[in-house]
Amino acid sequence: MTTVYWSPWYQNSNIYTENYLAHYPMDSVYKDLSEHKETRNVRDNFFNCHAFKNFCKDLYLLRNPYSIDLEYFPQENRFKSRKKPKGSMMDLSITTQVKEPSVKDCLTVNYCVNWIYFADKPVTIQTMSPFMHDSELYKTTYYVPGSYDISQWFRPFEVAVQMKPNQTTLKSNEKEPLVYAKFISEEPIEFKRFYLTESLINHSTSCISLKKFKSFKSFPEMYKVFSSTFLKKRILNEIKQNVIES
Repeated sequence: MTTVYWSPWYQNSNIYTENYLAHYPMDSVYKDLSEHKETRNVRDNFFNCHAFKNFCKDLYLLRNPYSIDLEYFPQENRFKSRKKPKGSMMDLSITTQVKEPSVKDCLTVNYCVNWIYFADKPVTIQTMSPFMHDSELYKTTYYVPGSYDISQWFRPFEVAVQMKPNQTTLKSNEKEPLVYAKFISEEPIEFKRFYLTESLINHSTSCISLKKFKSFKSFPEMYKVFSSTFLKKRILNEIKQNVIES
């Protein structure tokens, strides 16, 4: 059995403390989709297809903890709320970060709702668009997928989106599907949620900073740097001391 530890992630402990209860638990994609299964079709229903079920193994749905309705203001190079969500006291324009564009004449944006995962044995996480679910956010954007070994690298994954041409608005509803996360392991996986301490935020920020300062290093090179610091044991020990949910 391989244990994967997870938590919402924010850039400092105060923001984390204010927001971590807003995050929804992960949902099995197969289980969530199966709620709409046509049970009268037994012979050729794709829910019974071994290839489909194999793809959905350890595939989870991550939901948006907030509702946002934002518009881009080019003079300030930032997004602002067009409409404050009912019942919210938070300025949700702070949840976006405009990055240097990756595609000509289109905005590249971080929607700063992050999760962090760490494993005690080799596990590859693959993040992708929730393409089997409806999502308001992806009417004007598309998700930038990624993959890395969460046993050799301690950093959050970003909800990085690429705006479609001539689009300047970001809209998403609370509990709306944001990301599929697939976990690839040679062993069965158990998930445990943990409380992200200030020390753990600092360790993860160090990994983020290394990538910024040495942006052309490959993942194997960064894994080697991480391993050489002997941080894995320290991080795992602190995570285990702060497990809040299995």
